[in-house]
Amino acid sequence: MAESVPEEQAIRHKEVASDNGSDHEEKSGPVPQEDFGTEISPAEPKLSKNQLKRQQKWEQAMAVKKRRKEQEKSVKKAKAEAQGRDVDAEKRIMEQHRQQGVGWAKREQKWKQFFDTHCSKFQICLDCSFEDQMTPREINSLGSQIRCCYSQNKQAKHPIRAKVTSLSGATLQYLQNVSGFDQWENRAFQHTSQDILEAYPDEKSKLVYLTSDSDTVLEKLEDDKVYIIGGIVDRNRLKGATFHRAQQLGIATAKLPIVEHLDLVATKVLTVNHVFEILLRLRENGNDWKNTLLAVLPGRKDAKEKESETK
Repeated sequence: MAESVPEEQAIRHKEVASDNGSDHEEKSGPVPQEDFGTEISPAEPKLSKNQLKRQQKWEQAMAVKKRRKEQEKSVKKAKAEAQGRDVDAEKRIMEQHRQQGVGWAKREQKWKQFFDTHCSKFQICLDCSFEDQMTPREINSLGSQIRCCYSQNKQAKHPIRAKVTSLSGATLQYLQNVSGFDQWENRAFQHTSQDILEAYPDEKSKLVYLTSDSDTVLEKLEDDKVYIIGGIVDRNRLKGATFHRAQQLGIATAKLPIVEHLDLVATKVLTVNHVFEILLRLRENGNDWKNTLLAVLPGRKDAKEKESETK
């Protein structure tokens, strides 16, 4: 019996402790459990006052633009109805023509007529045979430059026939993702996987590879020539690559007369689209190299007219 008393006290002590523990748990609330199955998205960064003001200003400008557009549509519709035109019927016809490609066909025909009467006789070739020596980032940059060339030629006062040779791999994949790439040939901008000599058979004597390493200065553009631009974006890593390729193919070389007309602080190496635009605009500027170069070269080149020409 003497041993049972402390035993009962111990039992009562455990019960009291248990009761106190449950009371404490109820007061403090349940312990949160970690949820490892869900991701906690990071809180969005708060905008500063200036950022909020700019955002509100932009939203207001977009709202005003939308209202003006709706007002212009209403005015045009009212004028058309006053003239007795069936606006809804015209919309249906326009949509039908769009689906049938009538408008596109008219634009293509109009551009072809313009090309036949205003085109320059010389041709330009973009050589894309250097892809295996470039990084993915450089390849994407080249694809973007080729897009610029196509756009420049389409809008030029004197467009030319252009051809992209050795086009394959990642560069071709990049361009295939461009909307309308499959229609470039309709705008005198062809592309092929063939090498230069295969793309221009029996015309080797007409080929001129443009490279800054050449000793020959290009003084004028000849109508029967095909001027080749090396498709390289190398960040000054592949020096002399275009010159060596021209030598391997046995093609004549020439360089743009940049140092003959301008003083450059930066490198004389230009992007593909800049060289392309210079050749396009030379005819527009009456074969004036100096003004053409000044108009096309980017500001970072810090191109200035040679002092001997300014005197």
